[in-house]
Amino acid sequence: MSALLSVRDLAVTFSTPRGPAHVVGGLDFDVEAGRTLAIVGESGSGKSVSSLALLGLLPDAVTRVSGSAVFDGAELIGRSEEQLRHVRGAGIGMVFQDPMTSLNPVLTVERQLAEALRAHGRVSAEAVRARSVELLDDVGIPDAAARLRAYPHQLSGGMRQRVMIAIALAGEPRVLIADEATTALDVTVQAQILELVARLQDERGTGVVWITHDLGVVAGIADHVVVMYAGRCVEEGPVDALYARPSHPYTRGLLESLPVLDDARPAREREALTTMPGLPPDPVDLPPGCAFRPRCAYRLDPRCATQVPPLEPVAGSVETHRAATFYRLPAAGDAQVRR
Repeated sequence: MSALLSVRDLAVTFSTPRGPAHVVGGLDFDVEAGRTLAIVGESGSGKSVSSLALLGLLPDAVTRVSGSAVFDGAELIGRSEEQLRHVRGAGIGMVFQDPMTSLNPVLTVERQLAEALRAHGRVSAEAVRARSVELLDDVGIPDAAARLRAYPHQLSGGMRQRVMIAIALAGEPRVLIADEATTALDVTVQAQILELVARLQDERGTGVVWITHDLGVVAGIADHVVVMYAGRCVEEGPVDALYARPSHPYTRGLLESLPVLDDARPAREREALTTMPGLPPDPVDLPPGCAFRPRCAYRLDPRCATQVPPLEPVAGSVETHRAATFYRLPAAGDAQVRR
């Protein structure tokens, strides 16, 4: 199946008073119709910046973007603002991270939906209102006609997130990027949003990029996973293969930090959650060699200090499961991994 969006060697560098900050480097991924790609990692790993770079939403004065991002046969990197306006919304929709700051607090829901609907053509007021009600119905907002008159502060967190999704879907995009779309929501609302996106994806064949730090969410929604650290992909693969055999120390650390909700053992008998020491590196001053080396418990190979490990296939796994590490972790059956 050909990809709707194909990204190759994407790199993003910010100019700062302390020097260039290399926030994304050499990122590759594909987004296919009807399938979900999850991009995971800690805050500061480059997840959100990479998606903003694709749509030209980073400040030109301090940002240098290179590489390739082909959508619908056309290159996105280097295109003008006017050219990208035709892609945003109609081709690629985006649900931004915080609806309370992404929605305009002084405009009604109707005004903000109307802006999205009119961005790609002249539409009558009657058609805009009818389509706005339809979109709110689609995302599960009750009494949609009345909600159009509401301001963002009058809606719950879950409602605001649904409005954000409705705005992102207004242009009927072929690719939907959801940036931490459930981060601030309680688990019940989170489950509803995940179900909503999955339903819309099934109905429309939309390709979804789900950006998150929550590997627990990823297990239930993703087809393919890209794990990012310090702006680079350190492991990628089909979700089942990656969870069954996490092969980069960082991926394994993320998985082992998840609580086991169905552990029936008494609390005193349960294993303590794994934590990773240290912090992600400063993008202005990345360490030589493997960026994860200062925090890695497996930094035994001398190459770790001098060479950046390439993404290579994981032995004994599927061909599309790759990891960037000189150390080959034992299989999951040899070292317990929490799921």
